[in-house]
Amino acid sequence: MSRLSIKDVAKQAGVCIGTVSRVINNADRVHPETRQKILKIIEETGYRPSSTGRALVSGRVHNILVVLHDTSDPYCAAISKIFSQHWHSLGYKMLLGDSNYDAEREREYLAYARDGSVDGLIVSPIPGQSNAATYRRLVKERFPFVVIDNRVEAVQTNCAKYDDQTAARIAIEHLAQNGHRHITFAHRRNEFQTVKDRLAGYLEALRRLKLPVNALFHEPLPHSLPDTSEAFRRLLLLKPRPTAILAENEITAIVCMNTLLKAGFRIPEDVAVVAIGDTLIDPFAPIPLTAVSLRQDLMCRQAVDILLALIDPPDSEKHSPVQAVIRPELIVRAST
Repeated sequence: MSRLSIKDVAKQAGVCIGTVSRVINNADRVHPETRQKILKIIEETGYRPSSTGRALVSGRVHNILVVLHDTSDPYCAAISKIFSQHWHSLGYKMLLGDSNYDAEREREYLAYARDGSVDGLIVSPIPGQSNAATYRRLVKERFPFVVIDNRVEAVQTNCAKYDDQTAARIAIEHLAQNGHRHITFAHRRNEFQTVKDRLAGYLEALRRLKLPVNALFHEPLPHSLPDTSEAFRRLLLLKPRPTAILAENEITAIVCMNTLLKAGFRIPEDVAVVAIGDTLIDPFAPIPLTAVSLRQDLMCRQAVDILLALIDPPDSEKHSPVQAVIRPELIVRAST
């Protein structure tokens, strides 16, 4: 049996195709009785408008592209699921892209977004200015997009991000209240603005609380997790050694915790650990992990709301980019 077309519905209703299209897209200028007649035919026949047909009428394809750094990373996996649930509930299909920290791959996704395949874009931009010109072009063309996590250097965009400096300050204040003075900041991705902001918050809090600032305690660790473990093990040999760790994220925190336990240290009696981020399931950590929750569910919601406002309804007036900043909160567990 051939699929029912919009032409068939129009024929049964005795109206033109344009009238059926206006009913499908909930447009005005259709007499109430005609609207009800068309809706009844659609219900009785089970007619479903094709995405191509809807796009021709509305100018939208109801697809959203979300581009993240590494879809295998637990954080990226968590927020992609949150985004998927939001867009599905709103009647959009979500396409997921993995830039793999690669500027050329990110550029390909940005070009794909501009070719009419999607109505909007959410992207976690890689560090640096490799694709700044492409982002400026998107802004100039007023293509609907929102950046998350990191800002795009030298480009003003709509953005939903965390208050990373405050996240670090909250953690240091908590550790200081527990009597810790020698606190290290364990980080591996210092090229990211999020990590730079967390480092700034860490240093600001140490100085404000008059705690020692040791340059060796905030040197970047290697990207490789085995190398991170080895570098952190050497850090424990310093005198004075750190009695507390603030980790840039949960993965780094867990690597540090496993290294501590293998070296015979007790957590938190000998060394306390706090992570920025609260995405992983508790059993991943050897000891329940105290964390500063970034509230990624709220960040995702804000990003979706901003993008929806850019897509529907279209706004002819030019507005300043929206900057939504999510304030974190401390969740105390057994590691401090």
